[in-house]
Amino acid sequence: MNNKVEEKEAFTLIGYRVVCDGEDYILEIPKAAEKLRRRFPDADVQVGAFIPGECKEEDDGYWIGVPMDQDATIPDDMDHLKIEKQTYVMTTYKGSNDGIREAYASLHEWMEREGYPRDLEAWHVEVYHSWQDKEQLHMELWETVRT
Repeated sequence: MNNKVEEKEAFTLIGYRVVCDGEDYILEIPKAAEKLRRRFPDADVQVGAFIPGECKEEDDGYWIGVPMDQDATIPDDMDHLKIEKQTYVMTTYKGSNDGIREAYASLHEWMEREGYPRDLEAWHVEVYHSWQDKEQLHMELWETVRT
């Protein structure tokens, strides 16, 4: 694995919030990603965000969006989410949608072995560089580190 630890500045996403039963996310997130692609066809990346542990009801679910310019107006049918400055353990994943959980398991094992505790009550991030074909994803997994 090509893991690294990096602090990222705060950023804001504009996009859609997906809330469903846990086993349905693997089906519903690609639908929201396609809707976002149609809305922002020139976007270089799509960014997903979620809190894996306990969170407020308004933060529940999976957020899929594109980085928002400071002067952008948020359309009425979209949401926005600000993610504060955080430290992440980051890795790259290339493969099918079905292999993401295994990639996370490997990342979590590495974090534990190297002494980086996960912050389960903070935003975790997935940066999709290629998302159109769910069998050939190219993405970065950002796991928030408790500091």
